[in-house]
Amino acid sequence: HHVQRTSSALQALRPIVGTHTHNPGKGRIMNLLHTHGWRIALILSAIAMIIGGPMHPSSDAEDSMREELAVMTAGEGWVLGHSLIVVSTVLLVIGLALALRSDVWPAVRRPIRIAVVAYALYAIETVFHLMAFVDSHALAHGGSAPIAMSHIALGAVLYPVSGAALVYLAWSMGQAAGGWRRIPMVVGIVAGVLHALSVPLVLLLPDAELSPMFASAAMLTALWTLVLGLTGAPRAAMVREPSTLVAV
Repeated sequence: HHVQRTSSALQALRPIVGTHTHNPGKGRIMNLLHTHGWRIALILSAIAMIIGGPMHPSSDAEDSMREELAVMTAGEGWVLGHSLIVVSTVLLVIGLALALRSDVWPAVRRPIRIAVVAYALYAIETVFHLMAFVDSHALAHGGSAPIAMSHIALGAVLYPVSGAALVYLAWSMGQAAGGWRRIPMVVGIVAGVLHALSVPLVLLLPDAELSPMFASAAMLTALWTLVLGLTGAPRAAMVREPSTLVAV
């Protein structure tokens, strides 16, 4: 009987012990990440771009592209600035992927999915862009610069692809939500257009000074991402399916 009473007492204590050992703070944090992780990722993405973007070394349009790259990749702000741009791009992909998984914007699943794929590919280019500094000496002295040249080749394709994806996503979100949310839609569209055209124009117009175009695209993308993260998704009652784009 004594053993049975002791066993019963221990069983009665288990819920009490469990209550005291449970960490409610950890639970709240996990719940926050589960519910708003996509917003946190987007806000951090914007902050990283706002800090890292202006660190990009300036270029001189009078020099050849190779000479410009040699000067820029040797600049002291290249590594840190581009590291933050890589982080920003990865966080943007994570934020959009989490939003897609949580079905935050049911009306624009396809544009989000396209943007996730496009920016995941663009993230690869940002890594090559960052690592181009290893070719700085070769660029300056006429040597082989495979990483720097690879970053230009990737940029010629992935800048237009990711820029077009941003235009499609921003337009779709604005059309689905309507109202004041069409203001950030315009910001996103302009950012996407500038981003998409920047590298092709550099290749087509090597003597033009296009650094402001890159900077504007980066800052407008960061602004659009920040607004998206801070304001979140519209209420379900406000959302409608965006009209289909008609080819002309």
